[in-house]
This record gives sequence, C-alpha cells and structure tokens, in this order.
Amino acid sequence: MKLRRIGSLMLTVLLAAPLASAVETGKADGTVTINRKPVKLKYAFAKKEKDFDKKDRWIVILTDRAVSHSLLDDSSRFSKAVENGDVVAATFRFDQGKKLDQAEVRSKALQHKSLPINVSQIKLTAPAFSADAIEAVAATTEEQSFFSDVATLDVKFRAPLGQEKFGHNPAAAKELAASGPKISDGSASGTLEVDGTTVKLAHAIARTKRNAFDEKKKDVVVLLTQNPVSAEMFVDDDKLFSAASDGSVQGLLVTIDSDEKPYHLQVLNPKASMQVSGSGFFNFDATDFSDKHVAGKFFTTSEQDFMGKHKYTYDVTFAAPVQTIAVASEVTVDASSGTKLPAGGGDPGKAYLAFDKASRAGNLAEMKKSASTTRPMPEMSAEETKQMIEMMKLMRPAKLKITGGFVSGDHATLNVEGEDPSSKSKMHGTIEMAREGGGWKLLAEKWKQ
Repeated sequence: MKLRRIGSLMLTVLLAAPLASAVETGKADGTVTINRKPVKLKYAFAKKEKDFDKKDRWIVILTDRAVSHSLLDDSSRFSKAVENGDVVAATFRFDQGKKLDQAEVRSKALQHKSLPINVSQIKLTAPAFSADAIEAVAATTEEQSFFSDVATLDVKFRAPLGQEKFGHNPAAAKELAASGPKISDGSASGTLEVDGTTVKLAHAIARTKRNAFDEKKKDVVVLLTQNPVSAEMFVDDDKLFSAASDGSVQGLLVTIDSDEKPYHLQVLNPKASMQVSGSGFFNFDATDFSDKHVAGKFFTTSEQDFMGKHKYTYDVTFAAPVQTIAVASEVTVDASSGTKLPAGGGDPGKAYLAFDKASRAGNLAEMKKSASTTRPMPEMSAEETKQMIEMMKLMRPAKLKITGGFVSGDHATLNVEGEDPSSKSKMHGTIEMAREGGGWKLLAEKWKQ
C-alpha cells in the first residue's frame, strides 16, 4: 500500500506539472465566470516587489485581452480601464514565502468592480517561481460571493516576471501592435490638437539622453512631428524651437525614463509653447522599449488644460530606432577621456566663475557673453528677465568651489561644490564648458545634493 501511495503521488505531480508549462510565456488559458457568465483569460503578467516592511512579494495579473504592462504598472489607469469595461482581470498576490495570501476578480460587471476570493478556497496546482516567470494552475473549489455578485475561476498561466514592474509580455505586445496602425521605423500615425487646430503626426525620431536625476541611467527622448526632422535639428534646441515658432515643425517632444515612464513633455506649436513635467501625468503603452528601439502609443484620455490658457489632446502610435547622438552639453570629460585641469579649473574654471559672478549680480549682458553660442541665453521680456534673475539669485549654490576637472580639445568638465542656499547642505555640480572663438563658454550646469 505504501509503495502504491507514493507511486500515485508521483503520477499526480507528473501529470500536474505539464499543465502550466504547456502554456506559452505571457499567456493564460482558462476562464473567470462572473455572475455565471464566463470570460476567457488570455494573458498573464507578473512582478516581484517589496511590501511596506521591505519584504519580497509577487503579484500576478491575468487579463481577458492584450494590455501593456505600462497600464498595469499604473494603478490609477488600470482601475479606470476596469471601470470603463476595457479589461477584465484576476489578480493574485504571493507573500515572502511564495504563499498565496490575496486574490480578487476585477470587472465592470461587478457591483464594486472587484470581488475578493477566499485564498483557502483556491486550489493551486504545480506553482513554480523562476527568475523570469511564474506559472501555476489556479481554480476555486467553490463559488465565491460578495454582496450580490458571484464568481468562479479556473485557469492556468505562465506570467513573465519583472522586478518592481510587470515583465514585458511579447505575446501581448505583438497583439497590441497588430491591432493598431501598421507603423514602420521612423514613422508615426496620429494627431495633436491644440486650441481646436489639429495636426497630423507622421514622423518619429528617438535618441538616448542621460537621466536628469541619475547620471547612471539613460532616458529615451522621442520627437513626433508632422514633417521629418534631421538628427542635427533634433539635438539643437535653438533650431528645433525656432522651427516650432514659425510652424515648420509641430508635434511632441517626450522624455521617457528607463522604467518606460514619460516624465517630461513639450508641445511644439507656433501659438502655444507648453512644457509639462511630472511622473504619472502621461499615458504611454509601449510595445517595444529599450535603448535600441522604441514603439508604442502616446495619448491623452481627455482634453488637457495648460494653465487655463490652452487646451490640447494627442493620440499617436509610433516606432523608431533609438540613436546615440553625441551632444556636447551631455558629454562629460573624465580621467579616461581627457587631461586633468590645474587647481581652480584653469581657464575653463575662470570663465565659469565669471558667469557665476554675473549671475549673482544679475548682469544679463555678461551672462550672455559667458554662454555658449550653441546654448545662448533665451530672449525674454524685461519682466521675464527680472523674474529669471531673481530666481537665479535665490537658487544658485553659495560658497562655490571648483574641486577639479578634465579637458579634451575644446570641451572641459568642471567638478564643483557649493552650498544649498535654503538647507545649507552640500551640493555637487558638473559643469560643461566649450571653447569658442578663443574663449571658454558655459554649455550646461548639473547640480545635485
């Protein structure tokens, strides 16, 4: 009897394990039945994250249709998608010991858009956690009820696993791409509407850029326009914004961080120059995202208001190879690429200190003389100039000291220390200088605490 029991157990395991593994990565196969109406679950996503106590936990989401993992990573957007009837989902949460500790069904058909499932009434067969996926078969052992709603679940899945964000799901991305307009690299399809005037966007170009907050990370900058834009204009703000001012270039300039989250938008329009920054303000569904290639959809879900002055909306699908284009203000010279400057930074250091002195004095004429011709001081009204100068006086680090630097040809990088004027804490700056017409000019300043 003992041998027969062991043999029976082994047979059960052998039969159960292939059920989950037979599912393609990124796919789910089964149903969730809501108020006795079955809904097929087709796609699976997973992520590993930290809970409030810094302990590991795993989240799995199964959906009835292809969605981007960017949508799932934005809890607000995901909730709206459920409420709008755009997606039906089953979610599972596993604790540090990889034990199921929470589950629910989410759907517009439910009275509260969500129905919790008693985890003690879910049978998990052959659950497996690997470095790149979570798989299992999950089935409720009895009907679940919540107020007037009822639901059951029976599904197997293999969910691609991401770290702190849902893993990229090639199967879902492929379907999303196929469901949208056919886009070739360098192209876009969609519109930008500003104050009632609509522009068709047909071209896309992208490049990498050092992240503004973490120099070890790279952003992807995407330019979506009605007319083609050269790489030279793409990296030259003056040429680009001049073209936007005369209307020859209209569109969107979007900066996306390495987590696939846009955090800065510039609307290029001859009558309305707008910049919006912040995390969670933008909708971006990526079908491909890396420092080599980017594709997806960038869109608003409602009309946007800019400071009560302008109204705008956009909805555009695009694809573009991501180029690495050298931009002087973004390049840093260090020991591996340049020669060490003398104490005080030599001539580049003297030129930078002259700019700093002019800034503190509010001497705009001297500031303009010290700025690079490739990144000149902007033309502003007298009132705007006054406001900018006052702000610079308040924000510029105090007790400036050049601690070192390197030079290579006509480009120098200065390492600088200063004191935050408000908190009095130490700040570190990286200053890029360019030699022009025999003198050194300021290209860019980057400060961090």
